[in-house]
Amino acid sequence: SSPLFPEIDWRYLEELINTNYLSMEEKEKLKEVVSYWRGKSFSDVASLRIPNTLKETIDVFSAGIEIPSGSSAFANVHLAHCVPGYEKILTKGLNGLINDVEETMAKLDLTKIEDIKKLNFLEAVKIALQAVPSFAKRYAELAKKLAERENDPQRKTELEKIAEICEWVPANPARTFHEALQAIWFIYIALAMEGLGPAIGFGRMDQYLYPFYKKDIEEGRLTKEHARELIAMFLIKMNELAFHFPGSHPFTIERYRSGGEYPLSTITLGGVTRDGLDATNELSYLFLDAEMDVGLLEDIAVRVHKDTPYSFLMKACEVARLLAGKIKFVSDETAIRQLIEDGKSLEDARDYAVTGCFIHTVPGRSHDPPMGGGNFPNLPLALELALNNGVHRATGKQIGPRTGDPRKFKSYDELWKAYQKQVEWLVRAHVTLTNCIMPLFYELTPYPLLSALFDGCIERSKDITEGGALYNTGSFWFVGIVNVGDSLAAVKKVIFEDKRASMDALVDALEKNFEGYEELYHLLRNAPKFGNDDDYVDSIVNDIICHLCEEVSKYVSFGGRKFTVAAANVVAHIPCGRIIGATPEGRRAGEPFSDGGISPYYGRNINGITSTLRSVTKLDLWRTCAAVLNIKFNPSDIKEEDKIESKMRKFASLIKTFAKTGGDIIQFS
Repeated sequence: SSPLFPEIDWRYLEELINTNYLSMEEKEKLKEVVSYWRGKSFSDVASLRIPNTLKETIDVFSAGIEIPSGSSAFANVHLAHCVPGYEKILTKGLNGLINDVEETMAKLDLTKIEDIKKLNFLEAVKIALQAVPSFAKRYAELAKKLAERENDPQRKTELEKIAEICEWVPANPARTFHEALQAIWFIYIALAMEGLGPAIGFGRMDQYLYPFYKKDIEEGRLTKEHARELIAMFLIKMNELAFHFPGSHPFTIERYRSGGEYPLSTITLGGVTRDGLDATNELSYLFLDAEMDVGLLEDIAVRVHKDTPYSFLMKACEVARLLAGKIKFVSDETAIRQLIEDGKSLEDARDYAVTGCFIHTVPGRSHDPPMGGGNFPNLPLALELALNNGVHRATGKQIGPRTGDPRKFKSYDELWKAYQKQVEWLVRAHVTLTNCIMPLFYELTPYPLLSALFDGCIERSKDITEGGALYNTGSFWFVGIVNVGDSLAAVKKVIFEDKRASMDALVDALEKNFEGYEELYHLLRNAPKFGNDDDYVDSIVNDIICHLCEEVSKYVSFGGRKFTVAAANVVAHIPCGRIIGATPEGRRAGEPFSDGGISPYYGRNINGITSTLRSVTKLDLWRTCAAVLNIKFNPSDIKEEDKIESKMRKFASLIKTFAKTGGDIIQFS
């Protein structure tokens, strides 16, 4: 099944109508939907809010990214990129949350204009909370009907139990492990339909489900084997939902055409408790066992800290080995410091989970969606502008500030200052675009159900899109950080220090994509490169990250939302590379940038994996909100059974060392 979002943008549905996926009846219905939303959608309204002076810049941001049927470049910001407070549902039930809403409504003074606004919000929340149990009861009724017709006694009993569970949750607090899983799934489906669904995380399932598991085991209602089966079925359900949604995320287009985007809904395991103790429990292991049974597209993040049990880490490594690098490993030390730097309490920071691909967030308390109008700030664009006096090489347009003729630069410091000014422009442009769009979510697509599951929203009577959650940040996902670092290091070394070529020659070589400049090309390629434990270039990459964090921190968004930096790009390094010409580290025009976010560029880390980890752990990653390192192994290194236990112990030790020495997120392929 696949929910559609015409209220965000209808244009992509026109392309869907022209496919062979739909029946004629479905196509006619979609045509009616398109006709209704034409001119009324979020995207239509947003296009009118963008200043004319910024529209040309948006075209450059979106260039190289194919957008279905002209969908706007800012239709894909989805604020449901978060982890709701599932514990609320399990311990209170939706009826308990409705009581909270009614108590808050009773305290309002409707002679005050602001309280009338609050009342409207709370009434919307109440309607949304009442709707989900009604939705669940449809499943209960269907299960009852199927049970009445069922001849197999075992299956009949199963259907009757399903009906009983769906009658009870999520309206009421869960009583069993099975009910808890079902309640979570109902809420997830409802949230996916409300909030442009991808990247709604499931949070720390081994933590909030453990009391139900433990009680059922102790009282004889559940066995480990049955719990594993239920978890496996839940993981399979996670793969049932696909999303056809609008926008310009470069990694969605082919999936959009081939049946939809998978949910990117991460389950987080392990880590520490709010008191700082190891949180690993039986469920942590059972989730990994179930993942081995299923092994589909569901995302699993494993938190690693100094006291992570070796047996648990080894099991996670085994899952990663057998499922082609499936697990993402996250450093508690770095992630917790990141969250504290963002203003979270120590206890809340310890309780973080991963949402979407990599963002660290506090479930049910911190709302931390991606910003930037659905795009990824293209950092090498700032360098290209610095080396072209603000002119975009591909279009010839003056889009950045005039920072001086680069041919006249006499020192690295002059280049660095020009680059900084272009970064300031790039960040300001993305902030402006974001701040034009963010109020529209509150005006056009508020999230009353999601709001009910975050601390602060009901108490403040404020929608989550307006900054109602206890903590509110928004992240810019910067592409090409390592390419810029390698490029600046190459220019500093080859041009300004060794004086092997002039700035004139460099600018000409870049304009001509190195044709006729093979000697200079090889000099630049052989300059120091990130990922080899070389302080010369590693320090420059760190300067880049620190400068980005300083620039982004100058601004706030709608509802007082703070901006943060993610050194991560999903797969945006491919389309973002298409619009940038040759770069000084020896990359030719149109080629991709480095992947992950802080991964060395392809083939440039020649001193082995430990040198790569040393380069990465020198960076002040605690300043970011996420920083992703992708490591590629030769499959034969870890798939051959010969000496596999020894290899896996080294693998686990590598991850633990990375986690305790300043790394953030590491994943393998």
